[in-house]
Amino acid sequence: MRPFSHQRRVFRPAGLAQAVNLRMVHALAPDCDLEASVSAQQEQAAGIVFAGGMGLGAYHAGACRAIMEAESLEPAWLAGSSIGAVTAALFAGNPPERRMAALRSFWLDRRFEPLSPVSRGEARHLYNWASALSARLIGVEGHFRPRFPSNPFGPFRSLYDLAPMRRRLEALIDFERLNRGPIRVTVATTDVETARPVYFDTSTEPITIDHLLASCGLLPDFAPVEIGGRQLVDGGLSVNAPVDPLLRHPEHWRRLFVLDLFPPDGRRPASLEAAAARKSDLTFSSQTLRILEAYEAWGSRDDDSRERSIFYLSYRPVREEAGSERPYDLSVQSIETRLAAGYLDMQDALRQAGAGGRTGLVTMVRRPALAA
Repeated sequence: MRPFSHQRRVFRPAGLAQAVNLRMVHALAPDCDLEASVSAQQEQAAGIVFAGGMGLGAYHAGACRAIMEAESLEPAWLAGSSIGAVTAALFAGNPPERRMAALRSFWLDRRFEPLSPVSRGEARHLYNWASALSARLIGVEGHFRPRFPSNPFGPFRSLYDLAPMRRRLEALIDFERLNRGPIRVTVATTDVETARPVYFDTSTEPITIDHLLASCGLLPDFAPVEIGGRQLVDGGLSVNAPVDPLLRHPEHWRRLFVLDLFPPDGRRPASLEAAAARKSDLTFSSQTLRILEAYEAWGSRDDDSRERSIFYLSYRPVREEAGSERPYDLSVQSIETRLAAGYLDMQDALRQAGAGGRTGLVTMVRRPALAA
């Protein structure tokens, strides 16, 4: 594997010469169908980055529905950390007509709910907390289960076992399509010994189920995975929204959509629950914003950046969410709420993209928060 270099964080928009050459060819042969086709594909080409956040990742699935419905959007490159890597693999590892079925199956296929659903208000808030605590105690069908070591005095691995997720993903993802299909996929992990991000990319090597589980290895809850002599854990521990690879190669996209699962903007916390939740928001969302702000500062000096736009979206939890434990709430009601939010937010982003509604190189998409 040849991971991307992280020695320097200077982002230089590339592809200017290629764009100039295409414009020259078009000027010389304006009626050339091949050139028109290439130009149209480039105009539609999009990169999509899916951030980590466990159960909050259902927001991605809702956004994918809007992407599938948009005729003007052609995903060319997907990147993800943790549950974002799973979303990217489910999307690219299925033909278009089966993508949404695979995503919904991943999130919603279960034989029973441990708790009876509650509609809204404070009762819904308590229900979501109970759902998160239930997941902590007994796991979630098709996702993870508590790990009971055969030798309690042996070395520690993790609190939970992702074997149920392994089986579910192996049934839902066509890894041949994932690695040989038209969509490039990048999966982010973290080297547990160096703290550096390690990327795996289908353009250079095949991605397997082990790469996806490594990207989900959030310590101490989920176990590391050894790949190529390195012990790898959750990509979100170093880069929760892996935008770096796409920013280093902007010649491959015209529009980039970054889907975060923790909002950078929020109210001042007035309770212990709110303070703990806001801590998670700040920890993960600030990573992404710093990188995008640095790229925007550099890109504003380059004429080629005018042809590109970046749209930043993030899931903003409804009042009834279970505070800092909301990633562990995988109840059907909460999953459906996040699916709806992702769908509406991406629709709004696509409207802005189609209308040229960018406020700069980077546009933050902020639709009014969805009520539960």
